[in-house]
Amino acid sequence: PVLLEGPTSAGKTTLVEYLAARCGHQCVRINNHEHTDVQEYTGSYAADSNGSLSFHDGILVRALKLGHWVILDELNLAPSEVLEALNRLLDDNRELYLAE
Repeated sequence: PVLLEGPTSAGKTTLVEYLAARCGHQCVRINNHEHTDVQEYTGSYAADSNGSLSFHDGILVRALKLGHWVILDELNLAPSEVLEALNRLLDDNRELYLAE
């Protein structure tokens, strides 16, 4: 993980997107706000076209499975529940806990 800090419109996101492209990786940007929900990151159960419940991966889980680079934009605005869910992924464990 890399933390980039700086003023608005300084080019932090563009820099990471550029580096990812130069290295041959796709980049997924997740914009955070005070209403961001953990399920947006991890996924949730939803009804499919047959009416059966199935688990649908969230944007972070999909990106990790595909080996994409992830930008957690405006992470300072995310609720504490989201930060707690990301804690194990961003520390030395490098694991993401998915509660079922």
